[in-house]
Amino acid sequence: MNALASCPECGGISKWNPPFYVCSVCGLALRRQEYERMVQQQKDALLEAQYEEGLGEQDKKRKRNREYLDWYLGSKK
Repeated sequence: MNALASCPECGGISKWNPPFYVCSVCGLALRRQEYERMVQQQKDALLEAQYEEGLGEQDKKRKRNREYLDWYLGSKK
């Protein structure tokens, strides 16, 4: 059985050829866990971008300040 999936790099068709997903367009070969991780990262980035679009300027400023504070406090450890 050969499962087809979308290539996370170029969007082409990736075919399951154990133990790899191999893209027929760009030739990217990923193990199942690597493939799933890349797909999840893309989904997370898309959700973050959609979230950012919905924020107002005040919310963006608060988020930026919070990220800076988290970074600053984390660098002290």
